[in-house]
Amino acid sequence: MKILLIEDDKFYSKQIKVFLEQRLEGVEVDVIHSYEEYKNLDNLKEYRYVLLDIFLKDCMDECGLVDDLIAQNLPIIIITASEDMEVFDRYNRKKIIDYVIKTDMVRLEYLIMKFKILQFLEKYGVLLVEDSRSYRNYLAKFFKIYYPYANIMLASSKDEAMELLSQNDDFIKLVITDYVLADNSTGLELVKEVRQNYLFDDVAIIALTALDINNIMARFLKSGANDFLEKSFNNFEFVCRIDNVVKSLVQFEEIKTYSNKDYLTGCYNRRYLYDAGLKLYYSLKRLDKDVSIAIFDLDHFKKLNDTYGHFAGDMVLKHFANILQQSIRGSDFVVRYGGEEFLMFLGSCDKEMAKSIVEERVRKRVREEPVWIDGEEVYYDFSCGICDSADTFEDLIKKADEKLYLAKKTRGVTIA
Repeated sequence: MKILLIEDDKFYSKQIKVFLEQRLEGVEVDVIHSYEEYKNLDNLKEYRYVLLDIFLKDCMDECGLVDDLIAQNLPIIIITASEDMEVFDRYNRKKIIDYVIKTDMVRLEYLIMKFKILQFLEKYGVLLVEDSRSYRNYLAKFFKIYYPYANIMLASSKDEAMELLSQNDDFIKLVITDYVLADNSTGLELVKEVRQNYLFDDVAIIALTALDINNIMARFLKSGANDFLEKSFNNFEFVCRIDNVVKSLVQFEEIKTYSNKDYLTGCYNRRYLYDAGLKLYYSLKRLDKDVSIAIFDLDHFKKLNDTYGHFAGDMVLKHFANILQQSIRGSDFVVRYGGEEFLMFLGSCDKEMAKSIVEERVRKRVREEPVWIDGEEVYYDFSCGICDSADTFEDLIKKADEKLYLAKKTRGVTIA
């Protein structure tokens, strides 16, 4: 994701650039310092967002830069030292994404979280449930102003919403529902059913209603909604409520990532294998799909450590892990199974296809791409055991491990 930062304070712009690129995965920040530089840009379509200081030395507030960016459909986050409410209200009416006061590091942390929220809503889905077609479409368009790359789905009734959730399991992460829904159903019934199937860290819910009659809002919250909004909301109340709820989902996901991944290599760990991997295995088996497990062991790794040192050993582990992760499809995953052992989970893949992946993708790159250690090319190799047939998930892993033991005798690949 590329971000364009327009800021005339060179020290502050460098600070923001470093902060964003270090803290946000896959983010690249280009910096310009004036309106004149902006006018000389060849291509703005490559940028996902624009961070804009509205008081540039050659463009003070009303020079037309904001309107020009809006006309080109570029989402804008304003950064400014001004806390003038008149300025705030003026840009609020222009429907910028957000407005950040650049006074301290706390604001930079806010900016980091804002981009994490935007990335999260680009990665996952939002379900809007409302019986009125006109208001449903209005809400979707309004949502897109402040979260321009969000994946929005629409439903009018409880049953339609639950069907979409079922069809998009692990994709829809936020549900916004009115109280009155089509087919004589209610948002309250929807919230209760969602909570019977999804935890708070799986799906968040925001209740929406015109009037709080009979303590509807309190009943929503007690039934499992995360927050609520009255339909008379203003722009920034809407954004703040959405941000606060999605922020909790982002933090839940980060905690899961930290607890499920190996710090050194970025691969998943055994906890993830026997939790998410087990569920995925049985889901694929119910569909009568093959599942292959490939277990890898780096050959002569102790000798490599003894020769070059443990830092070099870590470099090799990271190098190999990177090759493994780049060799799989989006639905597959790699686990650091032991010290120098790795496991590859391959869904909808039989043992012959798995062997082809190992030899043609993994081994080919390992042999062609050495690790550079103190200016020296260091090569390594691996053994691998593969299995695609067993009565249980645990047996599948055990059989692949047994095949790895045989493979180590020949320094090759053995399949069951």
